[in-house]
Amino acid sequence: MIDPEKIFRVFNPEEVEGKGDSYFDFYQTPTFKLGMFKKIIWNQQNMTDKLDKMCEKMPELRDLINLEDDAGEFVTFARAWAYIKDFDPTQEQSKEALRIFSDEYTKSACELAINYWEEREEYERCAHVKKILDLLEK
Repeated sequence: MIDPEKIFRVFNPEEVEGKGDSYFDFYQTPTFKLGMFKKIIWNQQNMTDKLDKMCEKMPELRDLINLEDDAGEFVTFARAWAYIKDFDPTQEQSKEALRIFSDEYTKSACELAINYWEEREEYERCAHVKKILDLLEK
C-alpha cells in the first residue's frame, strides 16, 4: 500500500527524508538539463503559434497584445540557457543525454537558440549550442 503522506512530501523538499541524495541529483543530470532546454523553447514556440492563430480569428487582440515585444522571447531563451550553459558534451552522461534527445525537436530548439543569440551577438552562447547541435546530428 502506498502511503499518501510520503507521496505529497516529494513536493515539499524540506520534508523529503534523506535530502541531498540521488532523488535531487536527478535535476543536475545532463539528461534533465537538455530536456528542460528543449521543453522551454518548444513551449514558447507552441504558445507563439497558438497566439498567432487566435489573433487570426480575433484581429482585435493584436491591439491588446504587443506581439513585437521580445521580452517573452528573452525570458524563454535566458531560462533555456540557464539549463544548457553547464552542459558538457564530453561527459559520458551527456553523451547518453544526446542519444536520448537526438530528435528533430531538440535540433530545432538548438537552431532557434543559435538564431536568437546570434541576433544579440552572444557568440559564445552560439558556439556552445552549436557544439551540442553538431553532436545531435551525428
